[in-house]
Amino acid sequence: MDATDHLRASLDAAVALANSFGGEFAQGRPRPAGDAAAVEAALRLTTNRLPEIELQPFAVGGRDLYASLRRIAEGEVDAAATSINDLLESTRAAPRLVRREGPWHLHFVSPGVSAATGWLAEFATATAMLLGSDERARLRICDADRCDNLFLDATRSRTQRFCSPACQNRTKVAAHRARSA
Repeated sequence: MDATDHLRASLDAAVALANSFGGEFAQGRPRPAGDAAAVEAALRLTTNRLPEIELQPFAVGGRDLYASLRRIAEGEVDAAATSINDLLESTRAAPRLVRREGPWHLHFVSPGVSAATGWLAEFATATAMLLGSDERARLRICDADRCDNLFLDATRSRTQRFCSPACQNRTKVAAHRARSA
């Protein structure tokens, strides 16, 4: 795994965690309350070694990440930078080489913090790296009605508008019905 793969996995996990705890709607329905399963699903995007899930810090961090990521997607770069800096500071994010098995990995966890805080530091750092890159325009808000999901546009042409095929299909069906009426 190269460094960009690790960064992408951390960023995907940050977006998944943020979507679990932020926004009012998801794919046309009221967003269900985030739970330990949502945290676990987000963490599995970047690791197979799951910590014990402390829901409260992940929920607070997920809401903070959602607010920061949403600001990036809306082009509010200065406000996003301020909120990301606050998150980096609160998690005491600091680069650190860690080796459990196999090669060394760069993580952003300070010694003595909880597993949840360590993961949030990693996700905040990935978000900060996105904000400081030319790729921040790839972070988008789903164009579907009643969907507040954030997503990273992975298309080569940078034209993805929806977080999922379900949202794309709902939008197309609604447009068809409107034309037929």
